[in-house]
Amino acid sequence: MEKLKYDDEEAVKDAIFYVSFNSHFSAMIYRKFSPDPALLPFVECYFVWQSDELISQELVVESPPAGFCSIVFNSGSGYLLQNKKYERLEVPKQFISGQSIYSYRLFLKGNISIAGIVFKPAALASLFDLPVFEYTEERIELARVFNKDLVNKTATEISEAGDIMRRVKILEEFVLAACEHRIPQTDYIDCAANLIVDKNGLLHVHELMENIYMSRRNFERKFFRKVGLSPKYYARIRKIGYLMNLIAGKKKADWPAIFSACEYYDQSHFIKDFLEFTGRTPKQYLEENTELANIVNKPVQEKHR
Repeated sequence: MEKLKYDDEEAVKDAIFYVSFNSHFSAMIYRKFSPDPALLPFVECYFVWQSDELISQELVVESPPAGFCSIVFNSGSGYLLQNKKYERLEVPKQFISGQSIYSYRLFLKGNISIAGIVFKPAALASLFDLPVFEYTEERIELARVFNKDLVNKTATEISEAGDIMRRVKILEEFVLAACEHRIPQTDYIDCAANLIVDKNGLLHVHELMENIYMSRRNFERKFFRKVGLSPKYYARIRKIGYLMNLIAGKKKADWPAIFSACEYYDQSHFIKDFLEFTGRTPKQYLEENTELANIVNKPVQEKHR
């Protein structure tokens, strides 16, 4: 496999932002990276999120559902999670998470030093043969799922890495070691799930089955085993994720344009989806949300040359 290469600073800028606490400013960096081409069907991106000093006042960051699973290594202070299942969950230092169906909040304090892998929807099953549905809305300690020595070795190396690029390389080495360097060929479920991602959920199930010779019931059963959700429900999550990306960091929105872009044909269906996945009306969400996009420019994903 070729070495990771990324665009230079002229082409890609770090997402650097400043959080103000009682007139004190703390700088943070949030940065995304593309994987090696061989892993592109399975890995959406790697990310690094870090602060340059301790945060003394609790920082609340909200995330809408995006339709991806993840593995995270936290070298900084511990933090708490609130979602529909947990009121205040103490998140493991290293964890694996399945689909997040609803918006969730992170409560952070102290030192932020987090590096992670964001996986395509079927990747945990395809790469590691994991029962993805068991991880939905969960943060499971990574050493319970993967070899403990590998997890501890990776966590130590990330913690001791002197620069961001080295951390990204260590993340990719973990993926390869965890799948024993056997990168599988994509199957029709991988392709169908990735198509839903590429189309932002704006398609029908029958479009996914155009070149698949099996019953719809059998297709949906196999899709659920690899993604943890039905294809129809997963498309709804990707659609709301796309919508949330359109309004990220904004306090006002052009709702008619968004209805059109997200192919909502009436307001009632839009409101139903919005309430279901965020727990608030669109107006409340714009007024109250604490998404990372409200304190940081949308990070540009760094790509291979």
